[in-house]
Amino acid sequence: MNIIKLHGVVKDYDWGNEDYIPSLVGGANGKPQAELWMGTHPLGEARTEDGTPLSEYLREHGEVYASERLPLLFKILAIAKPLSLQCHPTIEQARDGWARETEKRAKGLPINYQDDNEKAEIIAAITPVSALCGFRAFGEIRDNLARLVPESYGKYLEKYGSVKELFFGLYALTNEEKAEVIREFSASLEKSDEPVWRGSFLTPKGIAVRALEIYPSDIGTLFPFILNVLHLQVGEALYLKPDTLHAYVYGNGVELMSASDNVLRGGLTSKHIDLEELKRIMSFESEDIRKVEVSFDGYGRRVFGTPSPAFRLMSMSSGEYLIRESRLSLGIVLDGCIRFSYAGESVEFRKGDIFLIGKDVLSYSARVRGKVYLAQVPEN
Repeated sequence: MNIIKLHGVVKDYDWGNEDYIPSLVGGANGKPQAELWMGTHPLGEARTEDGTPLSEYLREHGEVYASERLPLLFKILAIAKPLSLQCHPTIEQARDGWARETEKRAKGLPINYQDDNEKAEIIAAITPVSALCGFRAFGEIRDNLARLVPESYGKYLEKYGSVKELFFGLYALTNEEKAEVIREFSASLEKSDEPVWRGSFLTPKGIAVRALEIYPSDIGTLFPFILNVLHLQVGEALYLKPDTLHAYVYGNGVELMSASDNVLRGGLTSKHIDLEELKRIMSFESEDIRKVEVSFDGYGRRVFGTPSPAFRLMSMSSGEYLIRESRLSLGIVLDGCIRFSYAGESVEFRKGDIFLIGKDVLSYSARVRGKVYLAQVPEN
């Protein structure tokens, strides 16, 4: 019966920043460090202090958890540049897509599905976070495009009568037509009086300007005026169901998701965009995106409400907690330290430490100084 330390896996994607993850776990190398993975996903599996893969540890210690694979993937995101526009499949869509790509995988051909699981996700802001998520109302989209690209709108886009038609109409443009639209868009932004920043957050113009610097020929650069722009203050969170087109664009956050790496891209990327697959899985409904409701459980922990059965995200601030439950949890200390006392033992973790609480730990006390986030596997 132990609470043990783990080591995560850092992903050096070019949209990451160079300082936040190294400030937590060390290892600065002058490269963007975008994600810190904590879980059993085979593309980035955590390890115990002696180097044992977490799945192997769980397989050898059935009392800790009943499976060698966790249904969740816990991450830290450090975002300096906009991520690609993307959405994720539901469980049914993932299983279908995974099965359809069996032959492609065997031949080593490009695939859309990395696994057969859905990818619902929640992000909680460690610093202010800006994101694109879900389509605006169609009338608002039309008004934005008519204002920003009036000539191109009249020539190429006014004929479309729905979000779905407009989305695929944009991607049906020839390269020359896309270049024409983007030139007009860029010129409108230069003339616009809208600021790039509003306080700690990027405005739609600010997001578009950044996107144009990275992807000057990508029609996805228009999407800050097609999708909702949402800003998260520190401690606020956003839940994204699998079929929602979105992109995180700036800030640092804690992300928790189903144990999947299935990503279907819809723009702001140099990678392949499979429009037919997007048509299958993506929602084109205009959405009123709301921040996650936060409550407190019976032990005083902040709980971020999500409908997902695969995970639960919680945080603990400075204070003392007495916990009586049998749930597997992963945790990370973002600031300060946490000291556990249980079954006559005690252990302390400090800033940047990742830890695992097994189901066999039936009760413990925790003294927190600073901030800790927990990813928990729900009872069922």
